Amino acid sequence: MIEIESIETFILSLAAIITAIGILIKAIKSTKKEIDSLPKRIKKQVDIDDFIIQKMEEVKEQLNADRVQVYDFHNGGHYANGRSALKTSCSYEVVRSSISRKQSFLQSIPLSCLSKFVSKLMNDGFMEIKNLEDMKEEMPATYQLKKDMKINSFYDVILNNSMGEPVGFLAVQFVKNKYNVLTEHDKDVVLNLKELIEEELEKVR
Repeated sequence: MIEIESIETFILSLAAIITAIGILIKAIKSTKKEIDSLPKRIKKQVDIDDFIIQKMEEVKEQLNADRVQVYDFHNGGHYANGRSALKTSCSYEVVRSSISRKQSFLQSIPLSCLSKFVSKLMNDGFMEIKNLEDMKEEMPATYQLKKDMKINSFYDVILNNSMGEPVGFLAVQFVKNKYNVLTEHDKDVVLNLKELIEEELEKVR
């Protein structure tokens, strides 16, 4: 005769198996849904990327800039003490003919290396440098990074999300050409691009 305890154990085991199967089926459906939506998400991302790059090209020509870049802030893991290893990477770049591309080398740069630069961007909303040598003493790390990119002058502005939180920055750079963000109209050109990029990036966050 089967003992009651054995029957109870069997029922509990069966219930656990049924629950596990239910969880597995739910996970499979969720994964399938993600896979099915992947082509649409890829197309959406590519369309947004193309649009942003097109607008960056237009601003490059309007301001006679040599290089225009967009940087994203992101989490790069954690240090041994648990502190977030916040970093920045260049996600978009357009350049004038004969100007070297730097995007592939500008990935996962620790924000701690650019702390004063990033702090000024967040506090003031922008940073304007007409002669790179002017920042050598105050921000040596940022100075060296810009110098390695052959930049002589630049106009950078912070990028924010819809909550007003900083998520990156837009960089307008002059390597061979003279600095040309001189009037309020020129600055409005940069600000208009900034707002457009912020709006487009919100669509994929």
